[in-house]
Amino acid sequence: MPFTKHTLLSIAVTTIVGTRSPIAHAITADQLAKQFEAYKAQQAKELAAIRTENAQLKEENASLKKQFEETQQQVSNNAQAVDTVAENLESGSGKSGWWEKTTIGGYGELHYNNHLTESDPRQRKNEIDFHRFVLFFGHQFTDKLRFFSELEVEHAVVAGDTDGEVELEQAYLEYDFADWVSTKAGLFLMPVGILNETHEPNTFYGVERNQVETKIIPTTWREGGVVASVHFENGISADLALTSGLKLDDGFSIRSGRGGLSKEDASDPIIAARVKYTGIPGLELASTILHQTDMEQSETGIPIGGGTLYEAHVIYSHSIGPGTFSGRALLALWDLEINNPAAHDAENQYGWYIEPSYRIPTTMGDIGVYGRFEQLEYFKNSLKKSNIWSTGVNWWLHKNVVLKGTYFYEDKRDGSANVRGFDLGIGYQF
Repeated sequence: MPFTKHTLLSIAVTTIVGTRSPIAHAITADQLAKQFEAYKAQQAKELAAIRTENAQLKEENASLKKQFEETQQQVSNNAQAVDTVAENLESGSGKSGWWEKTTIGGYGELHYNNHLTESDPRQRKNEIDFHRFVLFFGHQFTDKLRFFSELEVEHAVVAGDTDGEVELEQAYLEYDFADWVSTKAGLFLMPVGILNETHEPNTFYGVERNQVETKIIPTTWREGGVVASVHFENGISADLALTSGLKLDDGFSIRSGRGGLSKEDASDPIIAARVKYTGIPGLELASTILHQTDMEQSETGIPIGGGTLYEAHVIYSHSIGPGTFSGRALLALWDLEINNPAAHDAENQYGWYIEPSYRIPTTMGDIGVYGRFEQLEYFKNSLKKSNIWSTGVNWWLHKNVVLKGTYFYEDKRDGSANVRGFDLGIGYQF
């Protein structure tokens, strides 16, 4: 019998299934051939479906790849835009708000004074006063050019017969020529003494400012003009100023000679020079010489010529035990040319003080105690002489918020009645 493909297929199937099932012997070769062809058709259909699905996946992958490339390009564009904005802001060509380089600050003091004149108990000072309310405004134009100002309200109310005043205490531009040399021009505080430039209430002991730096220097003394400053890495710095001057009247009071730059007479300027050393940690040494050739600012009227102020001070701080010991000492002397024999006592007005203190940190804030002795002679219609002893405590609730208490005794060496009393105060800076 010749072998055909059907015969071979029949033999193969018979061999595979063997005698395990009687049903297998009943399937003919033609039936198996049909089943095989059906299987091939099914496989071909499934293969076509797989090819179609693969084609769709390739198309989707191509689309995703295109979207990814577009996203990468957008990210790159965004990064370039951000860099451009940053460069514009740095160069000042951007549209950033002025407030981003403008600063606001200030300080204030509330005082309670209880003073008794010994010779007459009826002469008692018993008052409360919001002594000062000050706002700072500053603006940074560039890394080298800036503006600074202080606006002050004294004694809370400016109306009627009150003692209140509104004053522009500072308003000046400052420019850095280099890291070590700068200049400022406008209305600024004179470079003299300890408190004149740094007088915020959290920076000194005592409710009231000391009398030497009130009557002799006098704090806060401001003038209009220009000052050049240099400072070196070894701790030496120097200031040279040319400013408007004082204008004394026949009371020969230094403090009353301040004009405040309100249409002030500019006939005779002040030349001031200061040298300061801070090269040793905790130490400051400084000295100022200031001269004005005509303290009256006029050739008629009061017989007074030139005047020179000599000032020197030292500040020293050192850690001892759990706290810090500090000491301050200052001497200030005016040498005036007065051509009135009845007022020769006004020619030399001076004052000095020494102030040791100790400040210790606690869980409730720093607490500091101090003692101070002052001696001064100044002129205001007549010669005033005083020795003043004071002691007190400062409690810093925060480094910029302080509660204060002071007890003092003033010995009037000019023959007037002695005064004693105490002061309480609160102060802040921000």
